[in-house]
Amino acid sequence: MKKIVRLIPIFVISLMVQTGCVSSGETSSLTQDFAKNRPDQASSFSELATGDTVELSVEVDGHMEVLSHRAQINQQGVVTLPLVGDVEIRGHTLNKARGIISKTYGAYYVNPPVIMLSLQVDPGDGEWGSVTVMGRVGRPGRVPLRSQNGMNLTEAIQEAGGFASSANKSKIRVSRTDEDGKKLKVSIDYDEIGQGGNVEADIKLIAGDIVYVPERIF
Repeated sequence: MKKIVRLIPIFVISLMVQTGCVSSGETSSLTQDFAKNRPDQASSFSELATGDTVELSVEVDGHMEVLSHRAQINQQGVVTLPLVGDVEIRGHTLNKARGIISKTYGAYYVNPPVIMLSLQVDPGDGEWGSVTVMGRVGRPGRVPLRSQNGMNLTEAIQEAGGFASSANKSKIRVSRTDEDGKKLKVSIDYDEIGQGGNVEADIKLIAGDIVYVPERIF
């Protein structure tokens, strides 16, 4: 069982849940909920991200129209599939992506196709899974975890090539999906860690977490 890590509310600039922004009075309890929610591995509700590889098979009227086709989600969030071309599935769960692909292929057949879609685990992820770092970093994509205890935010960004020159370090967003499909999101000011010397702000990431570094508006 993973060690429960409690986050110190001081590092939080804003905390948001799927229903929208929360008031400052609710910040503490929701931040703790984010920290407590640490499943043993990435949930089946985890969102697909750039770099993920999926395997697709399509059956129509008992005939295999597409058999074991593998495709990787590119920087635009799409996969290129036989017959239908590009389909955007990044940011969706596997089940949601399956529905999108089914609807896309359904336009080409009289009878509804049966879509079999699975996520292919990259051996480079390691046995503990990975986190995804997106946005204004040197190498956007998946960062493998080296320990069952997860990875600190600073380490994940470093492994992703560090910040790009246009990165907005004060509004980094970290999102997590729990086993019930509920999304938790927290916004972090990275300078609290370095310039502010607040080591507690260097939160612990777990498998399936998504880090987004936005672009700074000049």
